[in-house]
Amino acid sequence: MDNKENKNEEKIDDVAEEKVDATDDVKIEKEKTDSKKKEKKEKESKIEKLESKLKEAENKYNELHNKYLMVYAEMENTKKRLKDDAIKDRKYASQNVISELLNPIDMLIQVVNMPVNSPELQNYLYGFQMIANQISDVMVKEGLAPIEADNKEFDPKYMQAVSTEWDETKNEGLVLKVNQKGYMYKDRVLRPAMVVVNKKPDEKQEEKKVEE
Repeated sequence: MDNKENKNEEKIDDVAEEKVDATDDVKIEKEKTDSKKKEKKEKESKIEKLESKLKEAENKYNELHNKYLMVYAEMENTKKRLKDDAIKDRKYASQNVISELLNPIDMLIQVVNMPVNSPELQNYLYGFQMIANQISDVMVKEGLAPIEADNKEFDPKYMQAVSTEWDETKNEGLVLKVNQKGYMYKDRVLRPAMVVVNKKPDEKQEEKKVEE
């Protein structure tokens, strides 16, 4: 009887040990699972941080790249502007000199074309006329060209109206007289032509003249 009880107790002990071992296995498995979950979260957290840093780096790169493109574009525009300015400077290099010479040459031409009775004075004027013609030729070679205005339609881009007169035999808006010759320097207006324009007076002005 005692032997039987001892065997039963041993069986109970074995079952109890198996239960304990099973519980330990569950605990160990749970700890492993928890450890894996923790490692996974830590990895996910690291990945998120790295992705965030990568995003910041990309944004910074894009910002710096855009700034670089802006600076590069400004530099290219500056280079182009300087190149255009240099071309213009070469193209219009003589403009100021020619502009300063216009009035003296005009006055010289007027003087040499004045009628004189003295043959001696006429010879002097002839010599000055040759000089004036030579200077004019040089200016023409540099790009000077007269503005044709006499008997032309008035064009405010190239002419300046100093007064108006009325000639009914001619079209209104026609240039009747050129008081001062105008000149172009290459594609620029160096001096507009000073002209008298054909314009029909207003009826009120006509009535005022009749009353006077």
